[in-house]
Amino acid sequence: MLYQWIISLPMMLCFFWSIFWLVRWYGDRSEPRVKRTITLFFIAATVLYTDHWLYFSERQSFVGTWTYLIANLSVYPIYYTYLRALTRTKPNAEMYLLFLPAVLIAVLYPLDVHFRIPYGRGSLLLFARICFAIEVIWVWWRGYRVLRETRARLDDIYSDDRSYLLHPTYLIQHLLGITAAFSMCLNLLGRDFFAESMMVSIPAIIMSALLFGIGYVAAHTTLPQETIHTEAPQAKETTIEETDALMQAITTVLREQELFASPDLTIHDLASAVHSNRTYVSQCINRRTGLSFSQYVALYRVEHAQQILRDSGYGTDKEAIMDAMMSSGFSSDKTFYRVFKEITGETPLQYRHNNLQ
Repeated sequence: MLYQWIISLPMMLCFFWSIFWLVRWYGDRSEPRVKRTITLFFIAATVLYTDHWLYFSERQSFVGTWTYLIANLSVYPIYYTYLRALTRTKPNAEMYLLFLPAVLIAVLYPLDVHFRIPYGRGSLLLFARICFAIEVIWVWWRGYRVLRETRARLDDIYSDDRSYLLHPTYLIQHLLGITAAFSMCLNLLGRDFFAESMMVSIPAIIMSALLFGIGYVAAHTTLPQETIHTEAPQAKETTIEETDALMQAITTVLREQELFASPDLTIHDLASAVHSNRTYVSQCINRRTGLSFSQYVALYRVEHAQQILRDSGYGTDKEAIMDAMMSSGFSSDKTFYRVFKEITGETPLQYRHNNLQ
């Protein structure tokens, strides 16, 4: 009884999350691409672990092996699709190519069973294992790259640090990475290694914990629509004179109107102030300074903070530092201290003591 309960645990957890996401998908039509892909991820995982349960219960069948191979080769590509949907990254050819091994297995495995091709079964299983290992490594590596690109996109839209919004997504990626590493080890050992033994409880419990963690964090992960914008269309090339004029206008409004002092400043606000669009402004800043929008605005904020920190009219250092942070547009003291030291090489207190007038 205990053995049956243990081997069914991953299957039941995946089934639970499949139902959970189906209900959420049909109950809330916002972000349909995200809900659809995470639902498919857990459905594929349910199929995968159902076959594991059948195998360890000695109830194997042709259909079970076929669906197992398809689900095994689909679950990580589906996760990658979910990650791109969550970060509002556009679909690309790479995403669809990841499903090619599953499609090939879906076609070739029934043909091998029907026509009894010599060495066909063994070759297909070896092909599936190799493709699975490649998919795991590729999805893990590309997943982190997608998150880095998303972070860069945030920095090019918002003047304050929005990286904290990606922390739950990074946690899902970390959990997926651990799951992937463990899956590859199990794939190399093969299911026969654990057959008819309570040793199966080790991978069953570990995989159940990881799958529960992925489902739980995903259920509490949202990226508001206004937070991550879809990629803007490429702007047409501008002349040197046009770029110079736009850069001068950007510098003027930041200095004279002190737009940097607003913690919620976005590149849309700056583009509106210089009567341009965010794509032109972003490209202009990137090309002329080599900095993202948030990095460029940080220079003005730190410069303004330095002026305040040099003022000897404050009663205490704490008052001067607090005023420097608030009037410069920093959203938190943690961000203020980090950015200030990155740019100046000193903490605000060190700078004040070394430059007090």
